[in-house]
Amino acid sequence: MRLVRPAVPDAVRALRTDERRLAWGLTPDGTPLVATATGLHAGTTVLPWTQVEKVLWQPPLLTLVETAEVEGTGAQHTWELTEDARLAETVRARVTSSIGWSDRRTLAPEGAVRLVGRRVPGQELLQWQLVFESGTDPHDPLLRAQAEAMVLDLRRTLG
Repeated sequence: MRLVRPAVPDAVRALRTDERRLAWGLTPDGTPLVATATGLHAGTTVLPWTQVEKVLWQPPLLTLVETAEVEGTGAQHTWELTEDARLAETVRARVTSSIGWSDRRTLAPEGAVRLVGRRVPGQELLQWQLVFESGTDPHDPLLRAQAEAMVLDLRRTLG
């Protein structure tokens, strides 16, 4: 049995990137969404995989939450997809594969932070992010110093 690929719509073809198109989707108003090796191109917006904290797929809605200093507070982007050529599964796979290391650490006297090492295409070393749990003040100098010291230790051992 031969699988037939769906024809790529003109709007998707017209969205120019310097990368190969891995998957695509269309919104009801014709906005193209294209997944590449480095990110999601949605009309004129580009979201690098390293800047996506969470992907939610509840057909026909695809939602991406951007990383932020406090968990779950990043900008949220939701698109309704009228056509989907493996976009949702490709987005989820790319975001997941961009995470090279993730660990939750407790801070003193209270609070917690997630240390996330992200893989960036074309770079050997991980890109480190601090994501403070809700209720933990990312601007508290004592807590921030602890979190940054933990990242420094990870950079020395993991890159």
